[in-house]
Amino acid sequence: MNRYPNWPLILVTPAKTSSSDRIGLLVLLAGLLAAVLVAFLAVRHQNDERSREMLEQGTRLVKALSAIPIDGLTPSAGRPNPLAAVLRAHGSADLAYGLVTDSQGKSLSEVAAPGLNPTPLPLAADKPAEWFGHGPIDSGVAGLQLIEFHGPLLRDGHLEGFVRIGFREPSMGLSASQLPFLAGLALPILLLVPLFFFMLRSQLSPLKTLSQRVENLAGGTSDVDARDVVTRFGRFLDAAEKRIHELEATRGDADTSIKLLGYKKAKIESALETLPEGIIVLGESALTVFANAKVGPLLGIDPATLLHKGVTEWPIDGAITRLLAPLLSDESGPHTHNTDFQPGGDENRRVSVWVLPLFAPRDTTRRLGSLLVLRETTDQLLAGRARDEFIAHVAHEMKTPLANISLYGELLRDEPGLPDETRIEAINTVCDEAERAAGLINNLLNISRIEAGSIVIDRQWVRLADLLNDCMEHLSHGGHAHGLQLRVKVPPELPPVELDKDMMRIALNNLLTNAVKYNRPDGEIILSAEESDERIIISVQDSGIGIAADDLPKVFDKFYRSGDREAVSRGGHGLGLYLARQIVEMHQGQIGLVSQPGQGTRVTLSFRKPHVLLRAA
Repeated sequence: MNRYPNWPLILVTPAKTSSSDRIGLLVLLAGLLAAVLVAFLAVRHQNDERSREMLEQGTRLVKALSAIPIDGLTPSAGRPNPLAAVLRAHGSADLAYGLVTDSQGKSLSEVAAPGLNPTPLPLAADKPAEWFGHGPIDSGVAGLQLIEFHGPLLRDGHLEGFVRIGFREPSMGLSASQLPFLAGLALPILLLVPLFFFMLRSQLSPLKTLSQRVENLAGGTSDVDARDVVTRFGRFLDAAEKRIHELEATRGDADTSIKLLGYKKAKIESALETLPEGIIVLGESALTVFANAKVGPLLGIDPATLLHKGVTEWPIDGAITRLLAPLLSDESGPHTHNTDFQPGGDENRRVSVWVLPLFAPRDTTRRLGSLLVLRETTDQLLAGRARDEFIAHVAHEMKTPLANISLYGELLRDEPGLPDETRIEAINTVCDEAERAAGLINNLLNISRIEAGSIVIDRQWVRLADLLNDCMEHLSHGGHAHGLQLRVKVPPELPPVELDKDMMRIALNNLLTNAVKYNRPDGEIILSAEESDERIIISVQDSGIGIAADDLPKVFDKFYRSGDREAVSRGGHGLGLYLARQIVEMHQGQIGLVSQPGQGTRVTLSFRKPHVLLRAA
């Protein structure tokens, strides 16, 4: 069906040659104007650069001359003007003059370009902030502007004069040396503008021809031909419009799909970033398509360096890539593979890796890639080692007293006719070893209860003098402190302290036991208490073998034993100080230790007074 039944045709008046020529002339003028504008901006930029360079040169020159004594810049009999030599060596064409004046402004040395007679303003000798600076100055010559830089001449911190250097201020304009540069800059613009115009004109030529043809048909030689052309042209426009709408709809659907996919991808990546493990996703081509931030600390690299690379191309330790490559190449069904490695060869650190295959949701036979999950398992490694060490240590500590008890028990059983001294020694040994084993078990039980949080501090008002005397009497009656001097020092005016008496007794007994174990024959143990304005301080001091400086930061760790040969020979299980620290900290107190090898050890327990605790609360 004809879209134009009456076909009133809109005539297009062809452009005349004179109009095209005018347009071309305007294009050429626009190009010329653009070239002039670019040249102006280039000249202005060069002028700004010259001004900046002059400012830097003047500042450096004045600072350099200010470092020369005033005698070295003024002429004397038999010696040429040193200022002139310095300025001549500078070699700047914009250098106009140089002056050396005294502090009152009297000229001592002057060098000026021919025809210049500058009259610089005097400088204030009583304003040190204005001694260094620069500013414009009248040159005395019409059209010539000068910039003067000045600085002080000092001797032993006192002002003796000024050095003043003048430069010609750069002005806008073209020099003969700039003309080739500007011509080379403007020529491409003048050539490209006509070329663009003629290319545009050649592209518009078919449209001019079509317009001319339609106008000739409308002029009336063949109405049938004209109607046919217009009808076909209308159908072409309809088809083009329909196709444009279809493309726009398709593009809109594609944009929506892209945005939806981007949103889903962003959600998935955000979820993967929040996981505590390191996540690496490999695509079908075994290239890395995603790595979250947790991967960085685990592999010691920036996760971005892994993207779009295969495992063998990762910038990490080759031993790790060789460990992972077989797991990724195994395609034997939906199985999970895992392995461990130690980053940097550190034996005290471990990272575990799980490799999981990724399959298409609707086609479980199609593998889309692999998922690598990296997790820091150093805590499990250290916990396993600590567990093994704990079992071995407790077994060793229990083995010794049990062996002694068994040995002396068999001796008492099998030898009924033992002398009284041997029998008493055997019985005492059995009692001591049983008490040693019981102490180890009690310490382990107390530590377990404290770490499990099942112990509740039962605070009550305790007189420290009674508590400390009871602990010392228990130590002396046990017979372990034979030959040692035991003393208790408690001021009679010491106020009661709110503590858990039973727990504090355990802590003090452990400290006193250590003081006996590591003391010297005929040594001394002092158990004392004192108070300050805010704290109650309990101390246990011995005159024993002391502790090496390297061991001091570790003595409160669980199961820590010093490597010192003499300390090892004294025995112990490394729980006494750890348990004492736990008990003191449960009372919001502090425990400290001072020791020197061969001079004894002093352990202090410090607790805040009730009014201090109330104020802190």
